[in-house]
Amino acid sequence: MTRTTIDFGIDLGTTNSAIAVLNGTRPDVIKNNVDTDITPSAVFIDKRGLVQVGQRAKNRQEDESAVDDVYIEFKRRMGTDHRYEFKTAARTMRPEEVSAEVLKSLRGDVQQRLGEDVQSAVITVPAIFEQNQCAATIKAGQLAGFVQCPLLQEPVAAALAYGFQSDVTKEYWLIYDFGGGTFDAAIMKAEDGGISVVNHGGDNYLGGSDIDWAIIDQLIIPDLKSKFNLPEFSRNNNKWRTEFARIKNAVEIAKIQLSRSDTAFLEGGVLKDADGKRVELDFKLTRNALVGVAEPFIMRSVEICKRVLKEKGLSPTAIEKVILVGGPTLAPYFRDMLKSGLGIHLDHSVDPLVVVAKGAAVFAGTQRFDTGAAPRPIAGEYSVDLKYKPVGADEDPTVRGEVTADSGTSIEGLTIEFVNNKSLWRSGKIPLKTGGKFKVNLLAEKGGQNVFSIELVDSKGRKQIVKPDNLSYTIGMAISEQPFCNDVRLALANNDSEIFFKKGDAYPATHSYRGFKTTQTVRKGESGDMLRIPVVEGNEEKADWNRKLGELVISGSQIRRDVPAGSDLEVTLHAKGPGAILAKAYVPLLDEEFEAIIDYDRKELNVKDLRRQFEAESKRLKSLTAKANDAEDEGAGNLLESVPDMEVIDGLLDTAKGDPDSAKKAEKRLIELRIHLDKAEDLLKWPALVTEAKTALDDLDELIEKHGDDTHRDQSAKFRDQIKDLITQKRTEPLRKKVAQVSDLRLEILLAQPGWWVGYLEYLIERQGKMNDQDSAERLINQGRLAISKNNLQGLRSAVVQLLDLLPKEVQDEVQRGFGSGVIK
Repeated sequence: MTRTTIDFGIDLGTTNSAIAVLNGTRPDVIKNNVDTDITPSAVFIDKRGLVQVGQRAKNRQEDESAVDDVYIEFKRRMGTDHRYEFKTAARTMRPEEVSAEVLKSLRGDVQQRLGEDVQSAVITVPAIFEQNQCAATIKAGQLAGFVQCPLLQEPVAAALAYGFQSDVTKEYWLIYDFGGGTFDAAIMKAEDGGISVVNHGGDNYLGGSDIDWAIIDQLIIPDLKSKFNLPEFSRNNNKWRTEFARIKNAVEIAKIQLSRSDTAFLEGGVLKDADGKRVELDFKLTRNALVGVAEPFIMRSVEICKRVLKEKGLSPTAIEKVILVGGPTLAPYFRDMLKSGLGIHLDHSVDPLVVVAKGAAVFAGTQRFDTGAAPRPIAGEYSVDLKYKPVGADEDPTVRGEVTADSGTSIEGLTIEFVNNKSLWRSGKIPLKTGGKFKVNLLAEKGGQNVFSIELVDSKGRKQIVKPDNLSYTIGMAISEQPFCNDVRLALANNDSEIFFKKGDAYPATHSYRGFKTTQTVRKGESGDMLRIPVVEGNEEKADWNRKLGELVISGSQIRRDVPAGSDLEVTLHAKGPGAILAKAYVPLLDEEFEAIIDYDRKELNVKDLRRQFEAESKRLKSLTAKANDAEDEGAGNLLESVPDMEVIDGLLDTAKGDPDSAKKAEKRLIELRIHLDKAEDLLKWPALVTEAKTALDDLDELIEKHGDDTHRDQSAKFRDQIKDLITQKRTEPLRKKVAQVSDLRLEILLAQPGWWVGYLEYLIERQGKMNDQDSAERLINQGRLAISKNNLQGLRSAVVQLLDLLPKEVQDEVQRGFGSGVIK
């Protein structure tokens, strides 16, 4: 029997990877060539270009001659422009190319064990993975030769492994996934045969590897430096790469030993100090010392879990169980901290090391092969295009389909029948409708995969050749859609952002927004003139509080006529699944659409730039703390006291010189720091903002009395009520936006008055000397004066808008700041 669903699932992990296959209702892990369930995510390439993957490759880390030819933990750099250099083989590879070697190895394991050439597989990713990391994972799958590689979020996979054949009516589960390099927390709801994601959170740079390096940094390096002359002994120094690889491997082994004993000894890691003295690692690691180092990391994960629960208004008592995922959760001390910190029953009945791979296989069983259009039948054969879900809660699933034949064969008089191969239940002969269409409800049994043979019979009772000749269906829990891990937004010129897809929305999704205006002129043929439309990912209102994914750019070389500032713009984003966003921008003035696949920003982080940002934010922290103390503002003071640990960020930046992972962690912590400081700054500005809001309302009412109408009065009254509520709630950012809306309405009324435009023209005439093109400026000024003499308001507005565009950008910003955002509408 040929497979009709993908069936194979892969956990592509930071530390270890695994592959499983769904056999009926049982997901089975496929062992590798050394007979273990998991394969270390390590790649070694020798001088002949031969690739080794797994434990043999990982062991080569401790071989000084192979130090430049073996790499691990490359999952953490997925979606970046980092290059791994295999020096002996003279090859450089991106993270997705190295990951592809692990995937190829797993494919080879299936070939060896089952004799099957796997063409497609589901690949799991952390729920907190960003779009660029998802895109890189898809690329890795393609490089490994997979025709299809749907992505599945790891917490969803874990939930499917636990719930696939369960009969729960309604339960909430908390998936706690602490892997080698990433942490995910997800609330899942199991109800009526389906599993859905309620909320999720996590940290891409929190995992067991961080605990390993913290043990090295906090315990082992200080111990060795106190005993030997090692002035440059640090992870930043590539000279010690082999030694640190040996030490880290020893730490991993010691952590496992400490799960069963109170003490473990780290041995090996021979090196020489600055005096030429032999140094051999001989370190006693106690469980208490390990717990002391690990606790901050574990408690950070607990706080993330609590936040995920709080965001949905769920208490720990609402959660039936915590499902543990990841090797670190096997340690008793780890589980004790979790139980104490969360107060929820821990469930580890499925091996935390392979639960994700098993769940991926379950999901793979719900994914039919994407064959595109049904193949054209050959003479004497029929093709059936089936529409159904391979896994579901129904005992009588509905199947729709269409039978087609080659051009010279008729389908008249044909009937189709489905037979359950195990129970021998038959659907009865179903006559085909016009065009060969049919609909049938099958009868399935619980506890195993139901395989139904398909029998196509002509009017004389003769069986015909039909492809496919069977379908499979399993009664079990399934998830029909995956959610966005974060908001996807468009960054605006004023550093606000417009949400296109909200966190928790389901893939696939499409959203359009028509109300945009361009803020600059793009001139035909001028390649230097560009309209940038940035797309960011994150859950914060301010654009730079989120991570930039990429941008759609419209340049002067792409357009057939000038597009002036203030032109209408419609933007559409299409997201088929994690890792792929198509952006489109329609310009009505041109009646033309521009599009781009978002090219995710993959550049390696500049450590010097991060250090400059850190120093600037450190100064701002001191300044805001002083202001908060002077103002005796308790709210701002509390925010400033809860900023991310500055010493931790400082340490990450020091380590980042030789460790790109630390640079990414530092970037993440710097964004958190910036958000804290911005919010504190907003609180300190609160009294002035309240005054500004009340003044803006009074100015609006005064203008309405002179030039407004009843509609304007109603809108002003509505604004007054809304602003009153926002002041009561102390909501800074919404109040600032509401003040901007008040200013926009005031400006709208002003713009309808010819006298306002006359005054604006005179205002710009005073700044003619700063304009870029004096001849054009003189022509437009004359055009504006002529429009005034002929009472031509539209001509006057056009002249003013074009004059404004002749000013340097910094002067434009200065001029526009006092007139609101709608000046060039």
